[in-house]
Amino acid sequence: MTQADYRVTLTGPSASGVPPDQARAALARLFKLPDDRVQALLAELPVVIKKGLDEATARKYQAVLQQAGWRTEISAPGSSATDGPRGAGGGETGTALEATLAPPGALIADPRDVPPLEVDLSGLTLAEPGTQIGESREAAPLRVDLSGLTLAEPGARLDEDPS
Repeated sequence: MTQADYRVTLTGPSASGVPPDQARAALARLFKLPDDRVQALLAELPVVIKKGLDEATARKYQAVLQQAGWRTEISAPGSSATDGPRGAGGGETGTALEATLAPPGALIADPRDVPPLEVDLSGLTLAEPGTQIGESREAAPLRVDLSGLTLAEPGARLDEDPS
């Protein structure tokens, strides 16, 4: 491994007291990103911000991001850290998330008894069958000007320029 193998990972907002809006704005300013891209980036936390750095440069990235209100991790060369998500523990050494899928049809939560819905319908009445409810209104005829439209010949290619 070369010395330029350090990686800086953004793991979440820090507890340094920087307001979340201010931290997001600082991140957008640092990386020259629009707000929607910053939101998408934060939705994927933890995310590798920069890789292939030497240790000094990685520490500079970490310091700037921490000053902006973000928690970061630096992965050293030869460490077992990966680019993928880490467990919820955080810290310097992340643990891999281990999960399995339930077999098809398996209950993944215990069923619970839901009490019947109690709705008071005593104030409602039904009209006799065939009774007209409300007054009918005449709608104004729809007037659409189609004089500027033409039809192509049958079998004509519509994806080509007609000229």
